[in-house]
Amino acid sequence: MSDIPQAYILVGPTASGKSSVAQFLAEQTGAPVVSADSMNIYRGMDIGTAKPTAAERGTVQYSGIDLADPTDPFSVGDWLAAVRPAFQCLENKMCGGSVSPIVAGGTGLYVKCLLAGLDPMPIADEALRVRAKKMSLAALQTEARSVAPEAYEVLSDKENPRRLVRLIENRGAPRTQKKELPAVIGFHVEREVLLKRIAARIDQMYANGLIEEARGLIGLELSVTAQKAIGYAEAFAVLRGEMSEAQAKERTIIRTRQLAKRQMTWFRTQLNVEWIDTAKFQTLEELAVEVSNVWKKVPVAL
Repeated sequence: MSDIPQAYILVGPTASGKSSVAQFLAEQTGAPVVSADSMNIYRGMDIGTAKPTAAERGTVQYSGIDLADPTDPFSVGDWLAAVRPAFQCLENKMCGGSVSPIVAGGTGLYVKCLLAGLDPMPIADEALRVRAKKMSLAALQTEARSVAPEAYEVLSDKENPRRLVRLIENRGAPRTQKKELPAVIGFHVEREVLLKRIAARIDQMYANGLIEEARGLIGLELSVTAQKAIGYAEAFAVLRGEMSEAQAKERTIIRTRQLAKRQMTWFRTQLNVEWIDTAKFQTLEELAVEVSNVWKKVPVAL
């Protein structure tokens, strides 16, 4: 278990409304918000990552945002180190902290590592690594899927041989089971509703200036993780004349849907989630009240 003190945690797929609820509750209670989103960490990538606006950050104290340039490598360990002061502020009664932070985001690995700590690095299997060099990508994927099906399903980069080898190596290492983790709250959104929200979000990103934001990034040597930020590759393609804006929007919608599916798979298999069906609530305030009530019933995370 992590040594970080108490926090309230809210997860859900992209466009499920968790950020809005976290903002609302933070404004009501004075709690700080910790963003658990692996793309919000990049400076200058605001519109395409649906980062909290300047106005929202003016009323709520945020951490986990704007931690690195998009050209810099950044790990989950870096994120844990960066957000720790938000919890230490409460623990040490520093900065007037008196309310447990709200952790909200869709990057399941960030949340799990916050709850359980980083898993030990697997012991290097030199024989496997020698054998892997002779294997095709398809063969590596088949073996990884066979030895660790759940981990393979949520692996973000299934075409990276190094990641596949590490997954295979780690198959026998002890891992924290989700039943051992504290309960967190998650949003379940009906599929058709979520798809409409995703499409609306993409339209809004383009209306807010995603293409112009991408213009300022296209000449940079982005880190491997930043390159995966959904929406930017498509915006770059528009700027290069390889896609129309309509095609880029459609491709971004498809990739965002795929992300939402991967996120839900991770939450269901890796975390101990108390699910809230958002369809039962008509307004943001009603949903926020329900979240607050459930938080009172389940053990405070961490």
